[in-house]
Amino acid sequence: MWGNPMFDLRDAKGVMMELDACRQAHPQAYIRLNAFDSTRGWETVRMSFIVNRPEVEPKLDMTRVDVRGRAQAYSWKPVRG
Repeated sequence: MWGNPMFDLRDAKGVMMELDACRQAHPQAYIRLNAFDSTRGWETVRMSFIVNRPEVEPKLDMTRVDVRGRAQAYSWKPVRG
């Protein structure tokens, strides 16, 4: 988590300034932005999306694995090369 929550923010400029500071501190990291709705009765995250990704992302191979009964699970392995 970067910084403190901005519950009463009415202008997007504050969010963009914090996002720029986070990008400068962590340029090669995934950065996810969560938009929280504090409306009484909702009080939950309304939007969540990735706003920054590293230049080089790891490659993963997904393999389906049979488990108990007819259930299926997935395993992830890094791909080299």
